[in-house]
Amino acid sequence: MLAACSGFPPARLKSPKLSIAGLSVSRLGASEIEFRMTVLADNPNDVDLPLSNLRFELDLLGQPFASGGASEATITLPRQGTRQVPIVFTVPTQRLLELVSTVRGDAAGRFEYRLRGSANWADSPFTLPFEKTGELEALQRLRRPFVRPAR
Repeated sequence: MLAACSGFPPARLKSPKLSIAGLSVSRLGASEIEFRMTVLADNPNDVDLPLSNLRFELDLLGQPFASGGASEATITLPRQGTRQVPIVFTVPTQRLLELVSTVRGDAAGRFEYRLRGSANWADSPFTLPFEKTGELEALQRLRRPFVRPAR
């Protein structure tokens, strides 16, 4: 009976807490751009979190921007610990140009993001949802070359 229950997550399991640690372009193409994002995943639980099938959706400035998944098939977050999780996703070039246009026109705006998704507990069908909102400094840097200084 214990072996059958080992595929179940522990009771009262908490979702990982996330923060975006980095965002960079890994490949430029005419029709799409590949990004590499580093997410810091903090496990608040007293047990390791074996995760698979990590998938996410990223909204920027209140609009859907990208979806993707972890570059590793399975990830284990250490109990009461933090781990960097590399994520790769592609964005159509047109969508990025639209974002740049929006950023350029909003000189004083906040550059908010929403990262949400889920992962399976090990190889089971049980999912752990996650969500994080905040401001993305990389968008601030993206805006700087386009904003004219005030006179």
